[in-house]
Amino acid sequence: MSCPRPEDLYLYLEGELGPYKARAIEEHIESCAACREALAERRLLHEAFTSLPPFEVPPDFARSVMDSLPEPEVAQTGWLAPLLAATASLIIGLLGFNLLSGASFSDVLVATNRLFGSVAATVLPLAAKAFKIAAVLMEVASDAAEMLFSAIGAFSRSLGPQGVALALGLGCAVFLLVLFGARRLLSLGEKS
Repeated sequence: MSCPRPEDLYLYLEGELGPYKARAIEEHIESCAACREALAERRLLHEAFTSLPPFEVPPDFARSVMDSLPEPEVAQTGWLAPLLAATASLIIGLLGFNLLSGASFSDVLVATNRLFGSVAATVLPLAAKAFKIAAVLMEVASDAAEMLFSAIGAFSRSLGPQGVALALGLGCAVFLLVLFGARRLLSLGEKS
């Protein structure tokens, strides 16, 4: 047997181990001098801890500890530094483009404006149409679902409880026949 874990030695001293595990540790300790010494040290610590008088914590102990802690520093969120960084990066980018392409700042700004304008002129009408089509489709689907539930309710009221049970049973039977028929057709297709 390998040496027991230190936690197992503490559990052994406190009588928290089952009889089989406790007997295994006792047998190991008889043959292992290092574990006997470790158990003797732990026994001294255990006896020292158990001989201490109980310590009572004052009721306001947690509050006094929390009050003595320093206040956490609140991070100051400024908007000026990110704005300056964005402006500086834009200026550096425009300057680099100007130096590499030879175009003036006004030409770059006009080209950028035209690009964004053409993208907006293309995308915004398409997005508006897509939203309008989606709204119409949602309305049609809502009306169709309402009509379907209304028809199912009227049909079930006209059939009565026995008729509904019969219709559900027949529907399940047809579903199972279709399912198993499709499986059979697929299996026949695999054999050929």
